[in-house]
Amino acid sequence: MILQKKYKATLALCVSIIGTLAVLPMVGRGFFWDLLESAFLASTVGGLADWFAVTAIFRKPLGISYRTDILRRNRARIMQALVDYAANDLLSAANIMNVARNINMAQMFCAYLVDRGGRGRIKDVAFTVLSRAAETMDTVYIAERVWPAIRESLKSFPLEKFLLRLFDMLAEEQNRARILHVALRALRRTLHDANMQEILMENIREVRESYERQASLRMTVIQAMDFSDARLKEIAVRHIDAYLAAMLKGEGEAYERLAAVFREILHSLGKNDSLKQAIAAWKKDSFERLDLSAQFALWLERNVKGDAPFWREPLFLLLDAKMDEFIEKKSLQRRVDAMFKNLLESELHDHHAVITQMVKERLESFSDDELVAFVESRVDDDLQMIRINGSVVGAMAGMLLFLIAYLVERAVG
Repeated sequence: MILQKKYKATLALCVSIIGTLAVLPMVGRGFFWDLLESAFLASTVGGLADWFAVTAIFRKPLGISYRTDILRRNRARIMQALVDYAANDLLSAANIMNVARNINMAQMFCAYLVDRGGRGRIKDVAFTVLSRAAETMDTVYIAERVWPAIRESLKSFPLEKFLLRLFDMLAEEQNRARILHVALRALRRTLHDANMQEILMENIREVRESYERQASLRMTVIQAMDFSDARLKEIAVRHIDAYLAAMLKGEGEAYERLAAVFREILHSLGKNDSLKQAIAAWKKDSFERLDLSAQFALWLERNVKGDAPFWREPLFLLLDAKMDEFIEKKSLQRRVDAMFKNLLESELHDHHAVITQMVKERLESFSDDELVAFVESRVDDDLQMIRINGSVVGAMAGMLLFLIAYLVERAVG
């Protein structure tokens, strides 16, 4: 297991102290022992000095308060220096803009949309924001305020002109033919309906009984010819169906007469001022009494709120279209990039003090212990290397000084 640098520095100091104590009895017994004692002693002095200096930054080594616990004692000055550095250098408006001008914001946004799932995230965020806004709506209040405006709009709609114009459109040949065709097919289906068959039977029975009451001989003739009610109904249905089938071909004198009558009816309805006035009066009276605010509120509750509101898909389609347009149009990207940078520069010019205040508030939120722990965690490795280097350099300096002294002594002696 690799030791942390803090423990390595402490280990180096301990080795120096133990080495000094170990070789102390051997001093004076030869060149090697004297050299080793000088190295260990100098290493111990260097290690202790650097340990004291490093520890004095954060706390009071050995309880000594003079010129120690530097961070706590100089907190205000350090904080102000950090704030000034952040505001006037690191996060100055000029530095921020220099970085921003070298970045194409629009291309970054395009890459975010295309390569990093930004399209889906933007749609999710937009839907979440609008959904939360929708959930806070008082649908009853909105319906009660909006419905009168809707009703006024409906009242102003020229329903009478629309319906009269509709009659004129229906009177045109292609529309008239379709309507007649649909009506004739509906008549044929109705003719064979069980309820209509029953009605025909009742009418045939009434006609037959009325016919028989006018002369007793008629009953005998009908019975002799086997004209029962069922047979009479069958004959009537067959002839009516054949007549309608011939009309459906759109040919013949009967069809032309029917088409002409239908056309005249539609034309007369389209030019009927009385009908126009009646529709207008009905519209005004109906809409005055019409109150659908409760139903409108219920519709809002069911279709505007919830996980699948009616506006979700249109919103996604709109966002997709706008994002596709942004990705494809370089001119739009250039405008957006320039707009963003101009906006950033303007905001920095007007509100740069906010950055200074944020940095200051963040630093002031640290207690003394938190500040010490924060700084120590950032620079501890480098400071521990200073301690290790102090022991190593001290040992080398001790040996060098011993060698110099030894050589000088030999030369003089």
